[in-house]
Amino acid sequence: MFALTVVVIAGAMGFNYLVNPYGAWRCALVYPIFRNLTGDRAQMPYQLWTTAPETLLIGSSRVQQGMRIEQGYRAGVLNASLGAAMIPDLARIVTIALQNPKLQRIVWGVDFYAFNAQRHHVNPSFEQRIALQPDMLLEDSLLSLSAMGDSFDVLKRASRGRASLKPTISAGVPWPQELICAQLIRQRSHGLAVATPANIEISLAQVHAWFYTNYEFSPAIAGRFREVVELARARNVQVILFVPPMSEYELELIRQGGRWPDFERFKRAVAAAGPFWDFAAYNRLAQADDLFLDVLHLKPAAGNEILRIMLGAEPAVCGVDAEIIGASAVRVDNGSIDRVLALEARERDQAAAVESRYSRIAAAALRDAAGGRIAAGGD
Repeated sequence: MFALTVVVIAGAMGFNYLVNPYGAWRCALVYPIFRNLTGDRAQMPYQLWTTAPETLLIGSSRVQQGMRIEQGYRAGVLNASLGAAMIPDLARIVTIALQNPKLQRIVWGVDFYAFNAQRHHVNPSFEQRIALQPDMLLEDSLLSLSAMGDSFDVLKRASRGRASLKPTISAGVPWPQELICAQLIRQRSHGLAVATPANIEISLAQVHAWFYTNYEFSPAIAGRFREVVELARARNVQVILFVPPMSEYELELIRQGGRWPDFERFKRAVAAAGPFWDFAAYNRLAQADDLFLDVLHLKPAAGNEILRIMLGAEPAVCGVDAEIIGASAVRVDNGSIDRVLALEARERDQAAAVESRYSRIAAAALRDAAGGRIAAGGD
């Protein structure tokens, strides 16, 4: 029985190694297009070592979901974003990615909450994985039942062939214009636009409890962020910085919660690190609920349109939604930051002067969070 157990375990390990569902090994027996990664912190760290992307996408779940790559790595692009990512996590990712001689650019979605001195999120398991600790690597990719199940799923997709894959799974990165246009229309029937006010209120209260309660802007974190950006540029890697779009619900949380001065300090810190694209303001995109999955996350079609804009590709031209996304893109640097912040403050004040569903629901969410009815956690 002992020998049989050894044979079964060895067979399972060999099967998972050959199928390689997470890209944790350099084995490519099954074409990687058929993978579907679902656990960023458990799977993405290994792909930093086994792939050689030309473009690296990093940031929080806003980048992970808004510019989602199902396989993690596709068409020369690796999405190395993490849910609830903090600057130390992202700095570690960039440091490893810079060892790849093929890396040409980093597209970094920079989050306001990540500069909070009160958040000290440390994930020991993530640290072990990104350091390629052998026991963790073996457990995650060869010995777990999840890996076995995911290996079978990869084989099922492979047996049906590439033609059976949805265009959103097999398209280039960023998506081509026609796919963005088709998905902008198809995705209108779900997401934030059809969420009930009660559910939005609960989500907003959670966001406030997770990210903005007792927010304290950290110059030290801003300094570390700038160091990492400078390190990448010193290695002749282009760094494209952007502040991802925020729904007006979230902007109202920041304004009504008294965090707007810190929000402006955050944007000044990003500008100090280099020019950036600013999508987070009281603009038409913030009110385009059709383009958001929820109060935090943009839909992939909108995220891919933003990626096309930032990479200098021809943007999709297909109606109001694409127009709204394009109009929200504001290029900011140290020379223009004062003017941009002044304009955004005027837009904020104009929005605050009119009672709206955004202001009402945000106010209710702040009361919920203050009353202790929402527990803190993470995205």
